[in-house]
Amino acid sequence: MSGSSPLIPTSNTPTMTASGTTSLASQTSVHITTGLSFRRHYRPYFTKRQLTILSSLKKTGSFSAAKELNSRQSYCKFIQDVGKKLGFPQKTISTSQALFHRFYLYYSLRDYAPQDISATCLFVASKIEETHKKLKDIMVVVHSVRYPDSKELDPEHISEERRRKIIGYEKLLLEVLCFDFQLRHPYEYVIKFIKWIQAFQTLVDGRRLARKAYDLAVDSYRTPLCLEYPAHTIAAGCIMLASRLLSQQDKTFVGLSATEPWDQHFLSRMEDMEDVCQQMLDLYIVIHAHRDHLVSDYTKIKIELNKQAQERGPDPVLDDATKEELGKLSNVEFNAMASPLDTVNTNQHTVSYHFSTL
Repeated sequence: MSGSSPLIPTSNTPTMTASGTTSLASQTSVHITTGLSFRRHYRPYFTKRQLTILSSLKKTGSFSAAKELNSRQSYCKFIQDVGKKLGFPQKTISTSQALFHRFYLYYSLRDYAPQDISATCLFVASKIEETHKKLKDIMVVVHSVRYPDSKELDPEHISEERRRKIIGYEKLLLEVLCFDFQLRHPYEYVIKFIKWIQAFQTLVDGRRLARKAYDLAVDSYRTPLCLEYPAHTIAAGCIMLASRLLSQQDKTFVGLSATEPWDQHFLSRMEDMEDVCQQMLDLYIVIHAHRDHLVSDYTKIKIELNKQAQERGPDPVLDDATKEELGKLSNVEFNAMASPLDTVNTNQHTVSYHFSTL
């Protein structure tokens, strides 16, 4: 799991303090400590509880959680527009958006300008996906998309200071990733899943369902879903939502059968797939806030999903660890440090977050 500060787990977990002594973390709280060197681990996905802890650690100032989420959504759309203008394939654009979300797990929007981080993520993603572009070319397009009415930026006039700043951000981003570049995207699974669905339901219009689910999977990168769920679960949720949206728009469309155990077919918990649907609907409600008929349609589906979850009841095979994660968030302590991330987000520290197994 990557990070910029160690989050020490609860219950009988030894913690190394700056003086080198070892102590046991409290069973009721999570402690954060500093040091010159900590083990670094890459963690591909985070629970909602862990995301809440990480958010609480950041010094966001006037940025509320809702405001930060809206800003992320806006800049992921910005990355999409820049990527298209650069001629990047969707895979590179989605990788850029995933990197953007992961960077702001540990760093504040207030301290790192999203426009510069967007350029950094596009630059790194172009290397990861082998669709290389020169940094100056990316910066020119970033400027033209951000300031469409201004004069086009001359790539030869980009200052060395600005270029060095992006290179510095690139190093920070690589540290956040722990140099782990393995990324899978949900739309890679959409076509495979729908071909498989047609083996159970021959009346399903696979082409329409695939097109709609693909669009949803692309839009999913405007939310932090890529930090919470694996690609196949996001794909499954997008297919479920696409089926409901198409059925709502066209009464003749045959959606997914209500009798099939889709959670078993997609190897995902039904609750997780429903959460993917809910977060996507929340995104569309914000995007189409001024189109009342669309907001009404999305809200109706949200109500149907809630009703479906209530009728199904709690997951009978939910393990104790997951129950704990879904329960009340435990207290967070910072060992009397006023701003822990400000202390450890420096080049003198190589550190990571450690979460309890509870």
